[in-house]
Amino acid sequence: MTKQTEFVHSLVGSQAGFRISRLCTLTIAAALAIGGAANSFGQQPQATSEQAAKPAAQEKKAPAPPAEKVVGNYAMHSSIELGGVISQWDGSNAMWATMVNEGTGMRMLNQSLEMRTVNPSKTPFFDTLSTASFGYGGEPNDVSFLKMSKGKLYDFSGSFRRDRNYYDYNLMPNSLLSTATPATPVLVPQPSSLHIFNTVRRNTDVLFTLFPVSRFSFRAGYNQNTHEGPTLSTLHGGGDVQLAQWFRNGLGTYTGGVDVKLAKRTTLSYDQFVAFYRGDTSFQLAPTPFTLSDGTPVSLGVNVLTGPTQTCGTGANKTQNVINGIANPFCSSTTTENQSAPTRTSFPTEQFRFVSNYWDKVSMNGRITYSGGVSNVNSFNQTFIGIGRASSCPPNTPSCVLRQEIETGAGPNGQFAHNKRINVNADYGIEAELSKYLSVSDAFHYWDFRVPGSSAYSETVLTGATATTSNFTPLTSPSLTTVTTPSTVTNFLNQKILGNTLLGIATITPQVKISGGWRFDNRNITDPGDDLTWHQNGLLLGAVVTPSRVFRFNVNLDTLNWKSANAETPSNTYTREAPDKVYHVRARATVKPAKWINFAVTANDFEGKNNDPLVNHLEHNHDFSFATEIIPTEKFSFDMYYAHDDVFSETNLCYIFVPTATYPLPPGAVGSVGTCLQTANNPGGTLPTQPASSQLYLGNGRYDAPVNFFSGAISWAPSKYFRYNGGARFTDTNGTAEFLNPLMVPGALQSKVVSPFSDLLINIAPQWAWHGNWVHHGYDEAGGPGPAPRTFHGDVITLGVQYAF
Repeated sequence: MTKQTEFVHSLVGSQAGFRISRLCTLTIAAALAIGGAANSFGQQPQATSEQAAKPAAQEKKAPAPPAEKVVGNYAMHSSIELGGVISQWDGSNAMWATMVNEGTGMRMLNQSLEMRTVNPSKTPFFDTLSTASFGYGGEPNDVSFLKMSKGKLYDFSGSFRRDRNYYDYNLMPNSLLSTATPATPVLVPQPSSLHIFNTVRRNTDVLFTLFPVSRFSFRAGYNQNTHEGPTLSTLHGGGDVQLAQWFRNGLGTYTGGVDVKLAKRTTLSYDQFVAFYRGDTSFQLAPTPFTLSDGTPVSLGVNVLTGPTQTCGTGANKTQNVINGIANPFCSSTTTENQSAPTRTSFPTEQFRFVSNYWDKVSMNGRITYSGGVSNVNSFNQTFIGIGRASSCPPNTPSCVLRQEIETGAGPNGQFAHNKRINVNADYGIEAELSKYLSVSDAFHYWDFRVPGSSAYSETVLTGATATTSNFTPLTSPSLTTVTTPSTVTNFLNQKILGNTLLGIATITPQVKISGGWRFDNRNITDPGDDLTWHQNGLLLGAVVTPSRVFRFNVNLDTLNWKSANAETPSNTYTREAPDKVYHVRARATVKPAKWINFAVTANDFEGKNNDPLVNHLEHNHDFSFATEIIPTEKFSFDMYYAHDDVFSETNLCYIFVPTATYPLPPGAVGSVGTCLQTANNPGGTLPTQPASSQLYLGNGRYDAPVNFFSGAISWAPSKYFRYNGGARFTDTNGTAEFLNPLMVPGALQSKVVSPFSDLLINIAPQWAWHGNWVHHGYDEAGGPGPAPRTFHGDVITLGVQYAF
């Protein structure tokens, strides 16, 4: 029996969850801004009722609305909601964390502050300020915003967002091991995915604009995005071993720009972007339940069974692979697997833009961008130690195994790769109103990039004779043969795309408009030995009908066709299985029979195909939706939404299947035919004369996922003290797919998600309110549990107290 590694338990506490420096930065910025404004609070007393203008004694007027709260020279509004969350669930913990990830604890549920000057001459630092945040205290998503402005002087906006992403869906991926016998096939339990993620993404964004409405305005900004945390992955080496990987990528982008208002409704802009990427993901062998007899941890791979019938080794060394947790040292196995590949990329970009509507009936815009990026992989090292399959053996050694393999960068400072990317983009669009009945537009785009690159590495391999080499063979043993091979590779990839879209719009009557146009693209790709070109063109049609204020209908049709443009291009599409003929229809109708009721119906149909006899690709996405909103009074409203979506695809594929008495060939399986038959034009196929175990069988790769979604909700506020919202969301997926492994189960392809909810707000005193929220999360699969059940049901209750002024 194989055992899932215990490393998963360490994935619940990523160190990435504890840093709040960027949140503190935004908070301090807001505090400093408010503190600076406080200097003026003592200069102006708060507004009082006596200061309001008094009406004449004989006049009677409607009561005035409540006066705003004025502090110093600012009208202020603020609210905060504090409380907690109570979560309980049963079923799959992994799926609850993957889909909901909500735990019990105290929360800062919401916070907001808005300040607006009532006397700009008395507020030198800012005229408006707004800030809001939610989710702090344990939510998987935390967000903060801050905006400030001072008249025509400046605008500032900043935000911080933190998202914890957990993934553990045990069918993706899963080794699907079976202890099957002809009478009792049994799937080995594997409750967790081999690729688990518990990562945290942080994004900080700030933008400052100086003189935003002046003839010259200037912008400066910064964005930092980091993504890090512990993960599990797999690697094919001495067996398909599981890796403990610390995932960490970061991207910092500096921006600067200037806008020049050259003339009436005409603006020219220059922007500079400089992006710095850091990739510091590294991995090592994950903890394993097996050891060698000397206590050294060893992995036989995630796709290996253990037990009395499972053996490895040769001759006298052939024994059961694992006995009482001790592995046979002659088995294909791994004791060390690690990699470090720090990647550094800089990507400066310059951009010129213009927008003009100088003439009343002509508008245009354009953009040209140039960037030149450089990427380096320095100090590269990947090491394997264990027993693996050797790609080649030394002379006079008919059978050998790999004992160690080390790859290092052979460039300066251990550099493994050096690449450049030179990119030029240009767009131009113009729209002209030729008459009150006819307008035309044209959009041109150009994209040209070149990616030259080189890599240099050194590979050192130790091999030994199969019969005598084991995990106990010292790496310094004279029985091992050492071969060091330096390699240098230089390559390039160029791609150029030219395209144009011409569109005309005609007003037949005030109630009817039609449009028609043509789209054309030319794509050229060159690399060593290839010069490939494709043409793409398609028709654009549309219509809008508005017979009255009550009804509106619009429909659009797009078609696209791809075709190779020269003899060197072997297929009509850039990727072989992509469609070369596409049509896309979108239609929407809205009806508003009264001010308090709305109906909308939408249909979206996408169809694609590729008739290449070696591909035979079909795909479609059929979508239909209906929505209504009914608001008969200010105290009551109702909304409902229904959607049906069907995603379908089929593509020829070839697979290997070794039939047994327990698992015979799938129904209809035929080997060495069509796409899988070896011919002069298809040398990768097989022949019918080959043994059944080595033939390629033809499959269709069918995937069909029809989904029905429904949601409905009501809102009821019978008085100023009480407000209720409640409803439910329901998703039903009933899909099918071609399963090439008889142990596979449909999983989410046949599943239901049910989520009723209720929200209650009670105003218990002036400025104070009690807030309660309940959500039920239910997930069920109908197609069998597979390696472990994934069903769960749970409830999340949120209780909070609001204070607002």
